[in-house]
Amino acid sequence: MPFIASISTGLRGLVTGRGGSKETGRPGGAKGRHLSVDVKSQVSWRSLAAADDDQRRIALVTGATDGIGFHTACMLSAAGYGVIVHGRSASRVRNAVDRVNESRSFLDKFGKGGVVGAYVRDFDSLDDVRALARDVLDNHPRLHLLDNNAGVFEPSRHVTDDGFERTFQVNVLAPYLLTGMLLPRLATTASSDDESKHDEDVRILNVASISQLPHVNFDNINAEQKFTSHEAYCHSKTMMKLFSFELHERISRAVELSSYDELGDHDYFAMKTGCTELATAGARGLGSVLTMTCDPGTVNTKMLLAGWGPCGVETFDANDQFELLTDAKYRDEVKSHGAYHVNRTVRQRPGEDTKEERERLWRVLEESTGFEYPI
Repeated sequence: MPFIASISTGLRGLVTGRGGSKETGRPGGAKGRHLSVDVKSQVSWRSLAAADDDQRRIALVTGATDGIGFHTACMLSAAGYGVIVHGRSASRVRNAVDRVNESRSFLDKFGKGGVVGAYVRDFDSLDDVRALARDVLDNHPRLHLLDNNAGVFEPSRHVTDDGFERTFQVNVLAPYLLTGMLLPRLATTASSDDESKHDEDVRILNVASISQLPHVNFDNINAEQKFTSHEAYCHSKTMMKLFSFELHERISRAVELSSYDELGDHDYFAMKTGCTELATAGARGLGSVLTMTCDPGTVNTKMLLAGWGPCGVETFDANDQFELLTDAKYRDEVKSHGAYHVNRTVRQRPGEDTKEERERLWRVLEESTGFEYPI
């Protein structure tokens, strides 16, 4: 993708404060549409360009107020995507919205980029996760990219009001629940877009980490027996990868089963799932949702600095998530489908060696959230 270096250079100026314009006093000199986040209520949303909403591709980035999530949101905006910004702090969401909009100036030829929605929701609460899904479903009729980026690295064990250790809830339960609620919308987006233009290229990226445990410790899911910051984080990223593997396998299996049913795939999904959106999407829509998981790279985010120290690249050079979300080769290369990527290359694919473990984990996630996927 030849324009990545161009965007990164511009974003480096935005992050470091170099390259600001005299007109605006802000890096990049972006003018025009800005979202003023109304934080009187828990949810804050306003369309910036309703006329463009049915033309541009829409991306939701969780944890988009700093670090790699913020950088990825800026990259997507600069590349012409309508970006939905999520964060847990109203002031940081407001700041991220302005700066993501500024990033559009680095590639004027794409013009349609910018923030189309901004939501303040805290994944410490599963009700807030459900509310974020409803925010998106109520306000955005199309969704092309879901970047499950939000995550925490906790210095001490904390139990949320939902009764789960915070690292497990934010890093695993929240993306499981959010993805499940948004999956029908992703599928209908894939089924309704123009295939000849590859607009149907719909993707879910589940951000794991190269820092993982060998296996899930089902006796210590909530760190009841033992807690260390590093072990809880690594454990959660092991689970995130396995969740992503199982999601890919479930989508593939549902599409395959529908192809054998004499009712046809649309009626099959209507009967089996009871989900109107999935019935509308059918096998073509659901089967076009590409699921991947990744290590985001060793990047000097607040999380890395807290746990490991300054041993990575700066955030404005952290392009792995952006490339996995947008580069056509990951859609075109079958080996990438469902796979775990490190340095943007396939490191592991779902297989029989993980089947028992990921299926058991899926049952834990269902029971913990009270949510069953419609596939």
